[in-house]
Amino acid sequence: MITVATMLWDANEHSRNFSRGYDETWVEKLYRGFDRNLSRPFRFVCFTDRYREFNEPILQQRFRTRGKPDYGFCIEPFILNVPLIVVGLDTVILGNIDHLADWCMTADKIALPNPYGKEACNGVVLCPAGKRAIFDDWRGENDMDWLRKQPHETIDAIWPGEVQSYKAHVRGKGLGAARIVYFHGMPKPPAVNEAWVREGWQ
Repeated sequence: MITVATMLWDANEHSRNFSRGYDETWVEKLYRGFDRNLSRPFRFVCFTDRYREFNEPILQQRFRTRGKPDYGFCIEPFILNVPLIVVGLDTVILGNIDHLADWCMTADKIALPNPYGKEACNGVVLCPAGKRAIFDDWRGENDMDWLRKQPHETIDAIWPGEVQSYKAHVRGKGLGAARIVYFHGMPKPPAVNEAWVREGWQ
């Protein structure tokens, strides 16, 4: 079974302006996006700093790392050691993604997007089982810097145009064949008044 993981914590002094304002409703919208577009059996896990109340069947796992959460805590889902899709809360699922889940069940490396063609980011991470060392060997490094050091494939090369950055690919250009759009930085989905956002992020 594939696991989908995301993270939610209360904003603190480590939080930049672009990652404030998240709450439980963002997690539920993300869950529903996967539920509409993933026909494979899956479980959905939210890594969090405290207990949350959800209306959807969302599992919760408290962060193990001590201290106030920062972006490095985005490495925590790899502790699960299972086939895994890791996404941020500001991710819109627009089409069937069974093939992405299937890839996680058979691959031997993680896969990361490369929105600007220069270096990978962690807007969407596809991870096969057996990658717990990504968490175990982590010593508090920035999450993106740490993931870039891991052997990885490029999502953009495997499925061109299917996993897109809003800023790098979609804004002003259109969706094309996108099945996942990830928002990193600003703007966030609520600020984008387009039909595909209203349909996919609800």
